[in-house]
Amino acid sequence: MINSLNNEFSYRIKEDKNKFFINKIAIAKDYKLSIVITVVSILLLSFVYNHLRKFKNTSMKLKKLTIGLVETLENANTFNDEDTGSHIKRINKYSKFLAKELQLESILIENIGLYASLHDVGKIGIPDNILKKPGKLTVEEFEIMKTHVEIGYNLMKDLEISSVALNIVRYHHEKWNGAGYGKGLKGEEIPIEARIVALADVYDALRQKRIYKDPFTHEKSVEIIRSESGKHFDPKLVEIFIKKHRHFERIFDGN
Repeated sequence: MINSLNNEFSYRIKEDKNKFFINKIAIAKDYKLSIVITVVSILLLSFVYNHLRKFKNTSMKLKKLTIGLVETLENANTFNDEDTGSHIKRINKYSKFLAKELQLESILIENIGLYASLHDVGKIGIPDNILKKPGKLTVEEFEIMKTHVEIGYNLMKDLEISSVALNIVRYHHEKWNGAGYGKGLKGEEIPIEARIVALADVYDALRQKRIYKDPFTHEKSVEIIRSESGKHFDPKLVEIFIKKHRHFERIFDGN
């Protein structure tokens, strides 16, 4: 009976996910619609997640469900920004590589590699006139932009999802010297997963062409990150980045 019920839920998740992605091209790029899609997806996945937790030997199903949640939130975010899809995939790769180089615990490395792509999921709640503004944001607009970290955190905080995911979403705009935003954390007060994603995110953003800027070369991006050691970024992470910067270049050029 239990196996039958679990199989039925698994089939429905797969079927709904397929329908979702088949139809996603036809969906208007409206951030409010993205929020509705995301909330409905979260409610469905959260219900199934809690159901599966009641039974033993479901670790593989929980892992697959978590991956499904991550993919759903990632794809909801692509409605706002056509470049987001490639960006978030690269962020996973950069971040997992840095975590490995730091020789973190294997479970933490795996979680960072899985959840890094959720870092900007809260941007689905930022109006398009701010998110896609070609010029510099006003002070008021930037204050609104900064709220994406709390929007993302609030979307996920009740999902019983890993604290690694929550820390990445909420703290990836903090800075080593305390001058970032979110909660104004500094140094090792900032969770290591958020420090890792902060560097990965900035490198990729520097390399990308955006509506408000031209792309920087790899060499220029390396120099900018080097100059921010001890200010924006954890010095240990910058040291690793400088030594292994060609690996970052290969990820960007290959994805």
